Amino acid sequence: MAADELTPHEEHSLLRIADGDGAQDEVEEAAVSRLQSLALVEQRGVSFGLTLMGVRKVAQLKRS
Repeated sequence: MAADELTPHEEHSLLRIADGDGAQDEVEEAAVSRLQSLALVEQRGVSFGLTLMGVRKVAQLKRS
């Protein structure tokens, strides 16, 4: 797996955040940590939101 490929758990967490379910207690901490390191999500108060790169990745996932 390439460094920027996501595991199924990471994909699920990214899609949950994209759907507005990004509260800290609703997403897997390890997955969010990796998504942050890839600059796909960012902390927004008590929840997480997508970065521009995250929006693009979600669009790519939904196309496949």
